[in-house]
Amino acid sequence: MSDAALRLIIVVLGVISIFLVGSLLWFGLNPQRDPASFPTSTAIEPDFSALDLGTPLPGFEGFGDVNRVRSEAAGPYVVNFFASWCQPCRLEHPYLLEFGAANPGTLIGLAYRDDPLNAAAYLTSDGNPYAAVVADLKSLNALNFGLTGVPETYVFSADGDLLFRSPGPLVGALKTQFINAWEAAQ
Repeated sequence: MSDAALRLIIVVLGVISIFLVGSLLWFGLNPQRDPASFPTSTAIEPDFSALDLGTPLPGFEGFGDVNRVRSEAAGPYVVNFFASWCQPCRLEHPYLLEFGAANPGTLIGLAYRDDPLNAAAYLTSDGNPYAAVVADLKSLNALNFGLTGVPETYVFSADGDLLFRSPGPLVGALKTQFINAWEAAQ
């Protein structure tokens, strides 16, 4: 292969690479992709059939009966998907601790695709806001809920109707929307 052909191939591959990276950055940083504008309506109907298939976290076995907490909730309740490896989950964690303390027995945690030991260590070091928590190792609950990523939070009425869905950490506008949905559910 001649030097001219090799240079041409390198230039073409460079231009394609720049185009791909630029496209990904444009899509990822597009200001029109505001998570607060995510449809938080009740467009989905989560299926709770896999809640009892979650894996109890070591040291948190007493918190493993998710269906009991859901059925005993005297009013609305919240399901939160999180992971120890998820940095945005750590952003919302202080608020979840506050919410769980103010609303005991209403917050259910599902550790999404997380090693139960890591999830348990995370909750031990940062605090456990959940009335019930299990690991969703096989992503059955994530599939049943239509999870788009972690963190993701769902507010349900006492009757089990989905009232609100947050596609990101409960900070800023999403936290405000969550608080409004929770207050409306009371």
